[in-house]
Amino acid sequence: MPVLLLAAPARAADPVQRVEVRLTVEGGEPHPLVVQRILQSIESAAGRLLLGRDSDLVAREAGALAGVLREVTDRVVTGYRVAALGFEAGATTVVAARLVPLDPVLRRVPVVVAVTAVHADAEPLVRAALEPALPELARLAANLPVGALEWAGPLLEGQIAGLVERAVPGFTGTGRVEAAPAPRVAVTVGPRDSRIVRGVGVRFRSTSIPYILLDPYAPQIAAMAEPVRGLPVAFAAARRAELEALIAARLAAYEPVRQYAVVARPTLQVAEATFVLVQADSTLYRGRVEARLNFGSQAPPADVRAQVGRAFGSLEPYVQLTLTPSTLGLQWAVGARFDVGTHLALGASISMDAGAVESFVIYRLSPDLAVRGTYNPARDALEGALTYRLNEFLSWEAVGTSRGLVWLRLVSNL
Repeated sequence: MPVLLLAAPARAADPVQRVEVRLTVEGGEPHPLVVQRILQSIESAAGRLLLGRDSDLVAREAGALAGVLREVTDRVVTGYRVAALGFEAGATTVVAARLVPLDPVLRRVPVVVAVTAVHADAEPLVRAALEPALPELARLAANLPVGALEWAGPLLEGQIAGLVERAVPGFTGTGRVEAAPAPRVAVTVGPRDSRIVRGVGVRFRSTSIPYILLDPYAPQIAAMAEPVRGLPVAFAAARRAELEALIAARLAAYEPVRQYAVVARPTLQVAEATFVLVQADSTLYRGRVEARLNFGSQAPPADVRAQVGRAFGSLEPYVQLTLTPSTLGLQWAVGARFDVGTHLALGASISMDAGAVESFVIYRLSPDLAVRGTYNPARDALEGALTYRLNEFLSWEAVGTSRGLVWLRLVSNL
């Protein structure tokens, strides 16, 4: 009986479903973005060539297919030469490629920065803020062949803005990777935000110099703060301490400040309309001029007080003149004040007209809030006041005495 033998059909090999590229770049890898773009280019070309093909067929024709892929890669990835390329065929086919950069190759490339639209004296602050980003900016062009600049340059230059913006608040950057006339990364930094400092004003605060003597110097101090103008508000706020130090150094060198031994401490209130708040006090001479307006049925008449003193460390002897406009009366007094630290002051004065002695104590709870107590033995009266400073010119006082008198007082610092 004849026997029919049927041969089993040969098992078809798996088709290539996925391509994986393993890349080696000789002489040091370029920026990761460049490596990623090379990988994408080789993977795209290999996918069009291999996906869907029988993996056994790919293995048998590996030499020819590798030659085609090599030719495509040399044409697409300019600036590099394919030194070796091979396949590990399978459902996931691995393409191993080794590339060599073509001379000339950019190695350690300097970063040249130009800062625009800011004052020359503020430019060092911008450059200092950018300093941490310089290594990454230089890394953009490291190990990149000049022949690859045509396709890699725009890719790398797109990273400059982000690097600058992360390092320098309120600023952005543009730039190019250049091979000639000399290799460099040229970066231009300028304000990004529309919120920039458009104006600079000056406000004074002082416990020892009348405002009528300080106000004439406001234009000169505004000129000292000119480097702040044009800076993004975000940058000026972030670098406020450095900007205040810049203005403080200019104030310290200002002739009237040196001549009258004034300690001037600037504080920036940063906004589009920025103010320089200057706390100015003389270490030698003290002067105060106040106009006091009292409100209440039991309140004393309004008066104007002018006081001039000379500081000897924490001790300040002074002369005081009080003018009462309603009666045109003038009263003279001499006294002394002693500062115990920065919050507490003790003192006493004697009227040259009546011979009455008055002692006082002042305790400052905050820069704008203070408590004052005054005792006059001749009247056997204790007067207390709570003072709240509204601004550098005006203060409100709630006043009460041991005899039951209560009133409000508006004090204008002149």
